[in-house]
Amino acid sequence: MPAAQRAALAQMATDIARPHLGVRIAKDAAADGVLLPSQYYPLHDMAKADWPVPMELALAIARQESEFNPRAVSPVGARGLMQLMPGTAQEVSGKLGVGYDLGKLTADPMYNARLGTAYLSRMLNAYDGSYILAAAAYNAGPGRVREWLDLLGDPRRPEADAVLWIESIPFEETRNYVMRVLEGLHVYRSRLQGAPAALRLAADITRAG
Repeated sequence: MPAAQRAALAQMATDIARPHLGVRIAKDAAADGVLLPSQYYPLHDMAKADWPVPMELALAIARQESEFNPRAVSPVGARGLMQLMPGTAQEVSGKLGVGYDLGKLTADPMYNARLGTAYLSRMLNAYDGSYILAAAAYNAGPGRVREWLDLLGDPRRPEADAVLWIESIPFEETRNYVMRVLEGLHVYRSRLQGAPAALRLAADITRAG
């Protein structure tokens, strides 16, 4: 497909508020060397709300989880924008004092985002603000992260090599997930401020406290 047609299709996805379609079109285009940055990293409507985590992190996680598809359901049952397992969603909704509704996890992306960012905030707090540990826990669960801390050591230590820690994560899916989330953090900082942001990769990788 010609680059102009790909760009037009991607823009149409943006215009009809279907960012997940835009992400898919942009990824396919990128594989052929055609760059559509606004659709590759779209600004979802969740960026208009206030969440208990940095907005760039919420967007990077949601993009990696579902590509912003509000109706996505994984083979293991994770649902919606931020791919919440029903049990986790029910537990988080109880702590927030909001009603639990299984159907709303895929019908209401802002409901899903409220629960997902609350859970993500819990992970950030549990790991002293570490982006890499919070992202790993969001993907693989805090139990796995405890195992990896025992196996690999703690990347929050001043003398630790946090990049090596990421590269040593035993699960390929989680290893790739953490890397992609870190990439998304920088891109979304730039998108949110409307101009290129200073590169803070080292600070993001070693962030704690």
